[in-house]
Amino acid sequence: MKIGVTGIFASGKGTVCAMFEDLGARVIDTDIIAREIVEPGSEGLAMLVKEFGDGILSDTGGLDRRRFANTVFSDEIRVQRLNDITHPLILQRVMDIVSSNPDAIYMINTPLLFESGFDRHMDKNIVVVAESEQVINRGIKRDGITAEEIQARLNHQFSLNRKKQLADYVIDNSSTLENTRRQVADIWNSLMKCARKE
Repeated sequence: MKIGVTGIFASGKGTVCAMFEDLGARVIDTDIIAREIVEPGSEGLAMLVKEFGDGILSDTGGLDRRRFANTVFSDEIRVQRLNDITHPLILQRVMDIVSSNPDAIYMINTPLLFESGFDRHMDKNIVVVAESEQVINRGIKRDGITAEEIQARLNHQFSLNRKKQLADYVIDNSSTLENTRRQVADIWNSLMKCARKE
């Protein structure tokens, strides 16, 4: 089974996926894949340079992520061009991993699950939610970026309400870890029942 896991920026998707992993799931993090597909010498990086110019590169020839993000996320058209290049490459990598062990249950942690159309390739989809102030504070602490940079990224995602409407399951990660863990266990049991029926 392929389970998409999403939420707004810094809502705790990684924490939730780690809990599922403790229960036996395999986790695929598309943020990691997104970095891998634009490593120096990769097809993905070459495509980005062709589209956006070599000003997106660092002195060492790799992608200057912060400069690139600040350039791209301020322009809706550039965001769409970025997505058109990277999303097919990411999805192909995910499917290659899944096909190597089709009997496993995979949690595919991806911030743009619905925006990218990845949800259509999943068996079920989960949205992780948290309070907006928590999300901003977590993002600042975790990534060392500003509240304004976080908001710029959020502006290019579906609203939380829309994501919740599209999801099969919603996990509230605004309380204690134990509370989150209980929700994860309930969903895992539900997924196990679905897997047995199949």
